[in-house]
Order: sequence, then structure tokens, then C-alpha cells
Amino acid sequence: MRTISFVLLLSTIILMNCKKELGPTDSCSKENLLESYSTDEGFDVYIYENGDLYSERDGSCQFEFQYFDPEKLEGSYQITATDTFLVAGSDLFPIKNNYIEDFESAATFADLFVSSLNDTDLYWTSFTLQSPAAPTVEEYVALRKCILDGTCDFIDNRIDIASDPTNPSNTTLKFTSVAPSADMVTAKASISSQLNYYVQGSHFWFQADFYIESGMPFSLVDFESSYFDKSPGPRVVIRNSQLEVENKFSEKTNYNNTTNITVPTGEWFTVKVHLKYSSTNDGIIELWQNGEQLISATGVSLPLSNAIQDILEFGVSATPEGSVMYADNMRVSDTAF
Repeated sequence: MRTISFVLLLSTIILMNCKKELGPTDSCSKENLLESYSTDEGFDVYIYENGDLYSERDGSCQFEFQYFDPEKLEGSYQITATDTFLVAGSDLFPIKNNYIEDFESAATFADLFVSSLNDTDLYWTSFTLQSPAAPTVEEYVALRKCILDGTCDFIDNRIDIASDPTNPSNTTLKFTSVAPSADMVTAKASISSQLNYYVQGSHFWFQADFYIESGMPFSLVDFESSYFDKSPGPRVVIRNSQLEVENKFSEKTNYNNTTNITVPTGEWFTVKVHLKYSSTNDGIIELWQNGEQLISATGVSLPLSNAIQDILEFGVSATPEGSVMYADNMRVSDTAF
């Protein structure tokens, strides 16, 4: 039986940048092009089928970095007529596009996480506690490992199995994050799963209950493609006290909430999301709060046509201030509910 090393193997699938030293050429080629877009800084970006990303300024095309590795992308899954498996070394683990989590069955926080190939009933594979005490990737990865190993405890940010603040007989997950320090972009206290598999044309449904006790997180849930630089994808954010959907890639499109419905504190509220994944403008972006539709839009919802939404990050996935939040009744599905 494999132990925590399996979780660490899953988390290392995320692609690292690969820098090449190439000089500028003429205008960027349109052959084998996957995606191109213009940035707010006034230059054009071109991403190719081999994963290379170039920028074009004033007619000069310059290689920047490898945005994704096609071999890693294609070799990370084994697909049969009936199932899709994540390849982890020489092992296979079934993907989970349909899952319900009410946090009632876990006696401890560590019990939530896949720790062996036998844990096919579990969904979560990792967590992040980014804070002034562990601000860098190396530091919060080391903290995560020793918490799961049982050799250390939480420092400032933490995640706990906790009683419902309104119903002590109900079990929830409690996320506590301190504010980021001045040299940090954000703080985090979130859990994630790398067991999703949604591709171009897939429909994705998500729902969960949230209770914000103090502070106001910026993002509650991120739907990411870990095989691409900076794990791009849509996410549910709170902006001006309202729920919205933001694309965390290319032009960073915001799908705005045009209602007057705000995010409450000190009470439970339900968030529901429907995405039809598409790298063109026929994607679907829908968002509800307590059954009231906030957003119904079409547009780009997938970074590239070959992208895979494999990660769901859940909880205080970004916050500019100290925040305490409870979550419960999380559900993901590839069909409507």
C-alpha cells in the first residue's frame, strides 16, 4: 500500500516553466497556432501546438517560455471505453467528475486526503496554507507534507473539521487565514483535488454552502488546468461584496454580477456554478446564489482547446485580509443537478 508519497506524486504533475534562449525573429508565425491574444500592455501573445509561448512587439517575435508540455499533457491519462484514469508513475487512479462531500465521515483533517491507491472513495489530494509564516511554494509545500506526516501542526493559517456555527450537530470544514504580509500577493487556506477531467465541450456543475464568519475572502473556488503555466481557469470571486466569475488566463475576462444581491456574513449561502468548457465564445458561464441566478453568459471558459480542467481548489483560495469561513455540502458533477 502506498502512503502520503502518492499524494505528493499527484501534486508534482503541475508543469514547471522551461526557458529557452532564442533571439527575436520577424512577426510570429500563424502555423500550428493554438491561441493568440493581446495583452493590456499592448503586445500580442501566440501559443503553439508544441507548447511554446511567444510575444510580438513592434513586428518582432520573441520566445518567452514553454506554456505547456504536450507529452506531459497527453501522457497523464489513460482512457478506456468506460473509464478515465490519472497516470501516477506506474499506477492508475480513477478520475472523479461526480462527487459529493459533506465532511461527515472524516474524523480528522488528514482523513480527507487520498493516501493510497485504495482510497478511491476519497476526492481531495492536496491543500495550501500560504501565509506570512509560509509565504513561498517551498515553505507551504513542506508545511503540507509535515502536517500530513503528523510531524508538525498548523502555524497561523489552518483548516479544521469543525461544528456548524448554526447547528452544532452538523460537521463542516473551517478555513482560517491571516492577512498576507506586505510582500505577498495573497494568502490562502484551501483544499484541492487533482482528480477532475473536464475538456473542451464538457459540462461542469459545482455547488457548495459557505458561511463567512469574519473578513471577506477574494475567491471561494478555482477550476484550474494544472498542466499550463500558472494553472489558468475560471474562478468564483467576491468583488464589491458580490459573487462574480473571473477567467484567470489571457485577457482575464470578468463575468459581472448585474444584480443587487450581495454576499452575506454570519449566515449560510449556497453557490452554484455551471460551465460549458470552450476556448471560443460558445462557452457557458452561469452562477447562482441561493437559487437566484447572478450570471448567465456565453464566452471563453477554457484557456486553450486542448486544456484539461483537472484541479478544483476550494475554500479561502485567495484573500487580501484575515478571513474565517466554513464550507459544507460540496458537489461536483458532469451532468445537471
